[in-house]
Amino acid sequence: MKGNLAELNVMVVEDHEFQRLVAEQALKGLGISELMLANNGKDALGQLENTSPVDIVICDLDMPEMDGVRFIRHLADNSYAKAVILASALEPSLIRTVEDMALEHGLTVLGALSKPLSRDRIRELLELYYEPAASSPSATTNSLYFTEADLREGLEHDQFILYYQPKVLVRSGRLIALEALCRWLHPKAGIISPAHFIPLMESTGLITELTDRLIDQALEDLRRSQDNRRAIAVAVNLSAIVLNDTKLPDTIYEKTLALGIPPELLTLEITESTLIENAARALETLARLKMKGFSLSIDDFGTGYSSMQQLNRIPFSELKIDRSFVQSANSDTTRKAIIEANINLAHTLKMNTVAEGVETLEEWHLLNQLKCDMAQGFLIGKPMPAEDIPEWEIQWTEQQPLPKSR
Repeated sequence: MKGNLAELNVMVVEDHEFQRLVAEQALKGLGISELMLANNGKDALGQLENTSPVDIVICDLDMPEMDGVRFIRHLADNSYAKAVILASALEPSLIRTVEDMALEHGLTVLGALSKPLSRDRIRELLELYYEPAASSPSATTNSLYFTEADLREGLEHDQFILYYQPKVLVRSGRLIALEALCRWLHPKAGIISPAHFIPLMESTGLITELTDRLIDQALEDLRRSQDNRRAIAVAVNLSAIVLNDTKLPDTIYEKTLALGIPPELLTLEITESTLIENAARALETLARLKMKGFSLSIDDFGTGYSSMQQLNRIPFSELKIDRSFVQSANSDTTRKAIIEANINLAHTLKMNTVAEGVETLEEWHLLNQLKCDMAQGFLIGKPMPAEDIPEWEIQWTEQQPLPKSR
């Protein structure tokens, strides 16, 4: 749900007087009344020393006295801002490096603005401030605190449910699968995303019980879709912790058998970086899951430390390209090259490819050009309850035509 942009307080750090004026006018046109202006990093820090933290800082990079890179470090060290937007005409690879640096410092990065500044693009990035997915883990997990007792109570009262995000064929836009994503329906805090509770679930060992319940939910939803003669494949994320359970393949297989669900309709997603410390038992579990007929997907491919080794060791059938490569790939030759290489590698290994985080038609067209198989992201649909899928599909198919051929 979008928040009220007029409630935001924003600082613009820009040394070029005209660009600063353009940003000021655009922000005021969007209803921003609490607005601070600075002509370089040193000026901005001087102003921020005597104020409460601002919601968003829009920052140029190449500035005199103190450039944007140094300024962002000071911004994070002093907790002067909750989120940043980079505004620069520098090369995309450098901007990407600074974005990663800001994330490592614990800042939420909403995106980058090219020059000349566009009011529509500024609005898009400001609205991301209110999106749970836009918040960095370090920024969000500290804002909510839960105990093991809270988690146990949530499990006892069936407060953990599944939302589903559509995965569609890039060449036609046809719905092909759903990714099941856990949400906590907390009686006081509302809908809570996994970043706030999964780490504690794993450290307490409760992740095993949660996974068991979520798989039951996913299979029950699959059974209903089969009853309606529309069986759509579902992907469920598996924590590295549960991969240590070598009985897991038999448990899941028996459940699918009891419900009359073909194993190939269930995809099990594993984040590649989680496999590094779980070798022998994890490999046994994954091998037996594959033997039982389940599909295996490697998530966030390319963000870990042993991507090629994992592909060599584990019989994956699907490779998911991380959103960090997809976003801005149209204007970033490095990201485009990484996506293309991953797609070609996957196809050579007889694997399907899924691009995550697709938010614009330009990204969609690029993925179609590069022959990516599937896509998911806010352009297509946000995570939603199972009962909302039919209505979403009607609206999706009524949109303007998407590319039909390659």
